[in-house]
Amino acid sequence: MSRPSVPQLEAFFWTAELGSVRKAAEALNVTQPTLSFRLKQLETTMRSPLLEKHGRGVRVTRHGQAYLARVKIVLDAYNSLITRAEVPGIEGSMRIGVAEGFAVACMSAMVHDLHADFPLLRPEWIVATSAGLEQTLAEGNLDLAILVDPLFLKGVRLSALGAQPNGWAGPVALKHIQATPRSLAKFTVVTTPPQTAMYRATFAWFAEDKVTPQQVCVCSSLNAALQLVGDGLGVGIFPEKVIQAFSVQPGLQKLNSEPGVRDGHVYVADRVSADEARTASLQRTIERTCARLGYFETLTHWPSR
Repeated sequence: MSRPSVPQLEAFFWTAELGSVRKAAEALNVTQPTLSFRLKQLETTMRSPLLEKHGRGVRVTRHGQAYLARVKIVLDAYNSLITRAEVPGIEGSMRIGVAEGFAVACMSAMVHDLHADFPLLRPEWIVATSAGLEQTLAEGNLDLAILVDPLFLKGVRLSALGAQPNGWAGPVALKHIQATPRSLAKFTVVTTPPQTAMYRATFAWFAEDKVTPQQVCVCSSLNAALQLVGDGLGVGIFPEKVIQAFSVQPGLQKLNSEPGVRDGHVYVADRVSADEARTASLQRTIERTCARLGYFETLTHWPSR
């Protein structure tokens, strides 16, 4: 009986994670035929199918779900072996991009932790939308970036950090309403520009009920968008931890929504030509920061007003 290889397990993991053979191939920087062949090889060692077609993509079968949990353990252990030795002396200047929502909740702690672990590192921080940062990274003008729901541009290597809980926020006067696509469509919807994660999440949520917002306010800054919502000028989708960070502002309130808002997916990104071991060392620090802040944990209790 043949044994699965690490490339085969990676092919299955990323296809399951992204629900698409094409996106998985892009994430692993291989061609679709290569990735499909690896999946086919893997399934020949299995008694039951791991993946099945679903719409335009694929989804994990019941048997695949059980196997996926074990694959993640194996890949985590493998990656730990590869990057076990700390990269000595990460120092000098480094251009690091941070998605604006993530920066609101995590940047202070992340700057502190990176300085503690790598005191000779001199980061230059660029805070912007994920879409803009990913393009800048692909063009070679960033060394590292933290992205939310990336576009999977060619030449960008991604490593998953976690699922970011998102939610609707609005003026405190709306805190008792049930936020549905039809009930929120009559309010001004505040969001960032097309192609950004916030914009895509917003219109995907309305599209589930085949509803189009009557009025949309597009703002290039997530911080400014939060301010607009806090001042009572509209409603918007933000990371839950960002809403919590701004909850000291009297006008801002998390809304209970139906359907719920899809989680965002956060990645550490670099270029495929970058030093993978160096990026892995930096990612371990970032992961520790996220764990300490509970960034990827869903909030079940909010401050009462």
